[in-house]
Formats: sequence, structure tokens, C-alpha cells
Amino acid sequence: MRPSVPVLCLSSLTLLLQACQEPQEAGEAPVATAASTMAAAPDTGLVPPNFDTFDLPFDRLPGGRMGADGNLDPMSSPEDAHAGAFVAAERLNLFGNFEWVHWMPTAPSTQDPETGAWSGGDLDGFPTGWGSTGLGITGDCLYWGRSNSTNTTGPGVTHDVRIYRIQDDPEANPPELVGTMPQITVDDGQTAVRDRELRPYIYTDSAGNDRALMVRSAATGTGGDVITYTMDPETCLPTDAGFTAEGVLAHELYLWHDPVNPNRLLVISQTYGSQPEDLVITAITDENTGAVLEEPVNLAAYRIEAVGGPLRNQLPDENGLYPDGKFAEFSEQTDQWGRPGAAQAVQVNNLHSGSLSDDGERFYVAGGTAGFWILDTEFIAQNSNADIIAGNVCNRGSTNVWQGGEIGTLVDVNRLPDVANDCIHPVLNSDPAVLSMLTNPALSDTAKLVNYTRLEERSRFDIAPPMVALAGVHSAVPVPNRPSLTDGNQSRRPAYVLITEEWPFGPCPERGMRMISVESEINPVMIGAHAMSDSLPENCLAQPQPPGSTIRPMMHAHNPTVLENIAFVNWQGHGVRAIDISHPFNPREVGHARPIPWGDVMTYPDFHKGLMYVGDNHSGLHVLKYTGPRADEIPAEVYSSNRTSPHR
Repeated sequence: MRPSVPVLCLSSLTLLLQACQEPQEAGEAPVATAASTMAAAPDTGLVPPNFDTFDLPFDRLPGGRMGADGNLDPMSSPEDAHAGAFVAAERLNLFGNFEWVHWMPTAPSTQDPETGAWSGGDLDGFPTGWGSTGLGITGDCLYWGRSNSTNTTGPGVTHDVRIYRIQDDPEANPPELVGTMPQITVDDGQTAVRDRELRPYIYTDSAGNDRALMVRSAATGTGGDVITYTMDPETCLPTDAGFTAEGVLAHELYLWHDPVNPNRLLVISQTYGSQPEDLVITAITDENTGAVLEEPVNLAAYRIEAVGGPLRNQLPDENGLYPDGKFAEFSEQTDQWGRPGAAQAVQVNNLHSGSLSDDGERFYVAGGTAGFWILDTEFIAQNSNADIIAGNVCNRGSTNVWQGGEIGTLVDVNRLPDVANDCIHPVLNSDPAVLSMLTNPALSDTAKLVNYTRLEERSRFDIAPPMVALAGVHSAVPVPNRPSLTDGNQSRRPAYVLITEEWPFGPCPERGMRMISVESEINPVMIGAHAMSDSLPENCLAQPQPPGSTIRPMMHAHNPTVLENIAFVNWQGHGVRAIDISHPFNPREVGHARPIPWGDVMTYPDFHKGLMYVGDNHSGLHVLKYTGPRADEIPAEVYSSNRTSPHR
């Protein structure tokens, strides 16, 4: 047993250290509290005229372990390294209209017995897991999972899922560790999976029983098994070993609770090319009792290729021409890290992520380099699992519209109307005007195909050319409580959707966020955008290497939590950015929070009683408080923008 060191609290003005909470083992990071001393803008509900996008001082950012004075010091103790981060953050103005409430490093550093230097942990800004997206909150239970990529943690090194309970006074007291869930390893026993998605949820079934579950996507690569656990809402701990949805490999997933049937919960898995289907909808609870199913049932699937959309893994011709056009090319440029600029080798066209509406009738697709579009899921929402499985409601797969069934040849226009009978299909295919055109006997098949091809292309907001994008559209989240004012919108469909773009491995230029009007669902249109200055190639290429750093994080907008007038975007390499979207044509930054040593924030910001919880690939779990304009919109209870619907 190693000797213990006290967990520490940190006062932001005096930076006085005082003992609090329970002890931890030596070599592990202490839990600490800090409140930023920066003045918060008055909450007037208006964008302050003097607030602008904050550019990070990369040439002064500590890129590794710090001492208590906020300067680089690989020899500093865990206490000093932790305290020094708050000192450096305040000195560099890294928190504007945010307070850094708690920092909980979750991967310990290792001390060299000969030199005394520390390395390899969250206090050092080491990449202790690429893609640590496993963060979820329900009730007072918080779940935190890490990636276990062997190129960062090393063979045989695992990070179990940590289970925390959020305490009664969460600003004064950091979440308390109450247990863990064992990490999963593959057959060699050395390679642990990547806990990229954790979706916990508390619900009450039709008999009045309080239940809890958690959906876990456990992956060794792009896609992972979808495993559902029964959880104890009192202890936050699992009560079983989990049940796997056979035949589903999810890159990301969405958990939906039927507003009509409290027993019915579905998982919408986005596979990102890990299997032929782009989207799979799975029943994970018994729709009659609400209990977790030991054998989850796949209800329906969707494949964009099959219905005549873009093909996967499209290659350019000898002139660099793709079906989408020609991409900008930056490979002859070199950044300060010696890396070439971005270039496009293949247009993958994989469905990456998305959001299901609360009523379950629309899925907003983040479709990678195929763009953004909307799927009609009314058959799923309006019918029981039993009726869907029986095949009496809709076609559970995607209609193959290609002549002879050979994808990529020539579309058979006479099969296109059948797509409207698929359980999941693009809104384009069930639009009455489109169906009327496709069944019009006065039009030739050639005219129908030409018209449909144009409409299909316009039904997807495709940002691929001229920007290079390996992943493309990463996330798509509707703006809540702002329905379209168009005629016939009895279902109160949203007027706007916020999308983000990803280039996952960091070559210049960066990617930003865009505001999309979906007032015409079959013709999404970009109306506004926001980006960091490094989205300009010349700025990105000139971005200096932070002192002491050995890695450059990914640099792009990633996961947004979207409220009515403000969005909180986890911007990798830039921390969290608060963007006022009240005027969707002119989004403006109104706050920034950039933890150090890195700030490679990847998770969706989750709210709990007014505080924000985010995960950083390089420094663990952070608790923030937004204090700027429109802070009154912060949800009072649990809210997660893209994890569950309803958002709790």
C-alpha cells in the first residue's frame, strides 16, 4: 500500500491549500476546487458588444506538468501540479464568463524513481485515452469512461469506468467516487476497449416502479458493442453484467424514451461504417414491463447507399474529381509541428452521429462527408415494437432502389416511391410533392430521375467541397423551443439545427460550427457560422507549439449542447465555447473555458443543477459554471443535448 496524501481544495484568490474530503493514494491527482476571479458579464440576456472570440495564447500555454507557480515543472508534487494549473489558467485568462469549479484527474502519473520526474498522467497533459467520450449523468449519478488505446496508455493498461455521486452542495464539494465498472478486454487480454459512449437514464415504468439503466458502447475501434446494464438508482452501481445487442456496432448512439409508453426505450446506433447499415434502432426494454431485455431486439435499419444516396468510400478520378466536386488541397503546406496540411484521399460518406426528436418522428443526421439531412422515423414512433417486428407496419430495412440490386449502377425510378414505406427513410422520400412527381404518368423515367437526383442532392446540406474533411459533419442538434413558423407545422418541428464539423487528426485548417435552417425539411440551408481564428489556414499553419508539449491535440468543433439561445460547444484544443445563437444568422462567442495542460475537451457538456460537466482526453473530468449572458437558460436539473430524449 502506498502512503496516502490529502485531497485538496483550492481558493481562487489566495490559492491557499487546505485539507478536505477523503485521502487518495500517493501518485494520484488530488481533487480540488477553484472559482475563477474573472468578472462575469451582467446577465442581461444580450450579447456584450465588447466580447469577442478568445484566441488562445499557444506560445505561452504550459504543455505539460506545472509547479505551484503555474510554470512547467516535471518534478512537482501532485498537489503543486494541480494547484499550478489554476494559477496558469487565471494568468492566461483562459476562463471568461466561466468558473473552473472542480478538476478531477482520473489517470495517475508515474514518478521516475531515479530522476523524480512525473509523466504519463492527467496532471502531465498526457493523452491518457484518445476519444474519452464516455460521460453521462442521470439523477445524481455520474459515469466517466476512458479510452484505452494502446498507442497512448500502452498494452495491458486499462482505465475502468468510474462511477461518481454528485453531492448535495456540488459547488463546494466535487463528485464522490462510489465505485467502478471493470474495463473490458479483447481476447489477448492486453487490449482494453474504448468506452466511447455511456448513456445512463432513470425512468418510472407503467406500474410505478423506479428503474435505471445504462447503455455502453464498448469499442476497440470505430464501432463498439452496444451493452445495456440494469442500474441501481440509489447506489448508481450496475446490478448485472449487461446484455449485448447482437449485430450492432455503434460509433455513437442516442437513447430515446417513448413519451407515450413509459416502458419503451430504444437505442439509435450510428455505425460510422463499422457495418453495412448506417443506422440501427434497437429495443432495449420490454415495452410491456419496462425491464431491460436480456436479448435486445433490432427493430429497423437504414442504409443511405441502398436508397440512392452517396456511396461509401468514394475515390477521385485521375484528375482529383469526386462525385461531390474537387476538394481544397493543403498538403504542400507545413504547420509548426512539421505536419502537412489537410488533404482528401477518400470521401467516406459514413453516417457519424445525430439526434432524435422528443416525439421520435425525426432523426437529424450528421452524415460525415455526405452532409446533413433529416430522416422520417414516424413508423418507429407511432407503432409498437411487436407490430414493427411482425412486419405489419413498414419495411424494416432500406429499399434497394438500384437496378438489379447492384448498388452504384443506375437507380430504378420505379422503385423510389417504395422508400416511403421503409421504417426509416429520408423525409424527401415521403414528401407528398416528391411522391406526386415520382408517380406522375406524364413524366418520363428520365425526367423523374433528373428531378429526383437534383432534389436528393439539395435534401442534404453537403459541405464537402471545398473543405477537406475525413469525418465531415460530426454532430447535428436541433435548437429547442424555437419551432418553425412555416405553414402546417402542427408538430412544432424546429426551425434550426446546429451542426459541427470534424477533422479528427488535426491537420490544418480547423473545422467550425454552422447554423442550418430546416424550415423546409427537404432543403436545409446554412444561415450562419462560427469558427476559431485557426480555421483560417494561414493562422492554423502558424499556430505555435506550446512550451513543453509533445503532442498537438485535435482542433475542431466537436459536440454541442444546444439551448434555446445559447450553445455550449466542446471545441477540441480550445476547451468549451459558449456561443450566443439568439440571432442564428450571426452566432457570437460569449464565453470560453479552456482547462490546462491541454483542453482537448471531447464530450457533450452535461448539466446538473446549473453546473457543467465535461471530459478532457488529456486531463480528466472538469466541472464548470457558466456565468455570462443567458446564464438564466442553464437547466435547473439534468440536461444532456445529444444523449437522451427527453434530455435527462
